[in-house]
Order: sequence, then C-alpha cells, then structure tokens
Amino acid sequence: MRTEKNWAKEMLMHFETYIGLAAFIFITVILTVQVVGRYIFGQSWAWIEETSVIAFVIMIYCGVSGAVTTRQNMRIDMVLTVVPFMAKKVLMILDTIINAVFVGWLSYYLYEIIQNMLQLNQVYSVTRIPRVSIYIFLTLMLILSIIRSVQEVIKLAGEKEKELGKSKPAFDLDAIWEEGKAARDAYFAQQKLKGTEGSDK
Repeated sequence: MRTEKNWAKEMLMHFETYIGLAAFIFITVILTVQVVGRYIFGQSWAWIEETSVIAFVIMIYCGVSGAVTTRQNMRIDMVLTVVPFMAKKVLMILDTIINAVFVGWLSYYLYEIIQNMLQLNQVYSVTRIPRVSIYIFLTLMLILSIIRSVQEVIKLAGEKEKELGKSKPAFDLDAIWEEGKAARDAYFAQQKLKGTEGSDK
C-alpha cells in the first residue's frame, strides 16, 4: 500500500499534472453546462467561454511541465533506436537541455509581457480577472518545466541501458486498480475475521 510519505512525494512530483487534470475537468463540466443551457433552455453565459479559454491555456502550460516529468515530450526515436547506449544517453540529455533553453527563452518574453501588463492593469472583459495573474502562473509553469528538465538530466545520467528513457504515465491506472483491489480484499478479510470472532462468542 502507498504510504502517506510516498503520496506526498507523488503529489510534489506531479502536481502540475493534477492542476492540468483539474482544468480539464473544469472545462468539460462548464462547457457541458453551456451546451445544455444554450440548446435546451435557450440560455448561455459569457463568463463560461472566457473561463474555459483561461483553463485551456492553463492546462496546456501545465502539460509543458508535466510532459518532461512523464517523458511525453515529442522526439524522433528513429535515430535513438540505432545508436549505441552512451550516444543515446547523450542525445537524450542534449534534447532535454535544448528544451530547457527554449522554455527559458519563452519565459523571458513572458516576463516582458507581464511587465507591460502591470503598467496597463489589463483585465479580462467579462470576469474582470487581472490578465497578469494568469500570465504569472504560466511563467511559473515554464520555470517549473526548467526545474523538471534539470531533474530529468540528473535522472538520465544515472540510468542503465534497460531503463534509459522509459516513460512512466502520470496516472498509472493498473497500479491504482491493484491498490483498490488490495484494499477491497483487506476489507473483506477484516469483515470475515470479525464475523468469525462474533460467532465464536
């Protein structure tokens, strides 16, 4: 069973993925409400469209960081399959570094946009949410992506040939199923034990 410490570590290592998942669920729910309201009740809400766009952008930028951790970034594997182990490791590390440099370049320009927004005090037209707050979050996600890239380089440097570059899903459904099954079996075993003790009395 997963301990509380492991759960906290899992959340820390993948929290941007969970934020992205929350944004996706939010978009799904409010757009469903919008469709039902518009085509069944003849009523629509402008704030739904605006917040869904904001949530979509948040989800994308969370994905930029989460893709590094789960090794889901786009890459051409054809070359990696034919080169020796050390060359493959060097290429994967170089790929991660290039990705971090590019994200750092984007972060710099986002910082300049934030500076302009602070001067203009821009807000979204319907919800009146300050635009700068969203852009600050996006910049933080890009900075987190750089941190994840550093972690990935360290991890790649220490990996052996068999495990090099293997991706791991953020949500391991098989592991979740096995944990649920183990918890269920433990519960039924406990109930059976209580029943046996009750009958003995």
